Amino acid sequence: MLRDHSDTENLGEPSTRRSASPISADDDFYGLDDLLPEPESPLPAPYSFSTYEIPSDIDLTVEDEDNRGRQLVLRLVGSHPLWNTARIFTTFLLKNPGLVKDRSVLELGAGAALPSIACAIAGAKQVVITDYPDTDLVENMRFNVDTNVPGNLRSSVDVVGHLWGHDVKHLMARTEDKGYDTLILSDLHDALIKTVNATTSPDGCVLVFFTSHRPHLVKEDNAFFPRLAESDGGWVYEKVVEEWAGAMFEEDPGDEKVRGTVHGWKAWRVKDGQKAGEKATS
Repeated sequence: MLRDHSDTENLGEPSTRRSASPISADDDFYGLDDLLPEPESPLPAPYSFSTYEIPSDIDLTVEDEDNRGRQLVLRLVGSHPLWNTARIFTTFLLKNPGLVKDRSVLELGAGAALPSIACAIAGAKQVVITDYPDTDLVENMRFNVDTNVPGNLRSSVDVVGHLWGHDVKHLMARTEDKGYDTLILSDLHDALIKTVNATTSPDGCVLVFFTSHRPHLVKEDNAFFPRLAESDGGWVYEKVVEEWAGAMFEEDPGDEKVRGTVHGWKAWRVKDGQKAGEKATS
């Protein structure tokens, strides 16, 4: 689902309590403050849980600390389900280990962080997981890492908030300013293009998996790739996945086939002899 990661800040003034009129120690009544109790603390975010089973045809040994076998357990903030896009993206990464093993991986807009967790288990050298810098989101990603990534691999995983299109010094510092070998994302916001250009290593690649949950905006969704291709000296992109997964929400309007198909694209910077844009098929 596309999300607007616009820059927001709390502009409200700090709350202050009004002072009651001065009273003597002998006065036998309560002041105004005593009649107005302190506001209750906000309730914690509601959670739900979902699972992902590593397919049996993927040769991957998982060091399991909790006897779950090959099942990953994801805690989700709120009541939204685990997106079909995340499931298919994760399976693609595990079936294409060359995109993961011994590479530095950055996920933008990670949500529950399933693809990143799979990258860590599959042998990524480094995994940096990011989403909107909201406390509940960031802490939930950390929870999922602690729950699913074996202890001997957790030191290679970092969770941090990042606002798309903003300063990436804190992300680049984690690679000694070399950039990331593989970027993974499932959103098509223009602000992502700036972050992609600023964090991908010269020989790195970007993987973008998404579903057009709003069929009337398919054209706008697909326009992300030509805009990426025209940026920062040029990018080449090609489709690597088109898979029916079923519509997430039956009550949503529009063509069910469009709403239920996951598209996966791979992009890389223009190399000698290449032209920016979609890779020509032979």
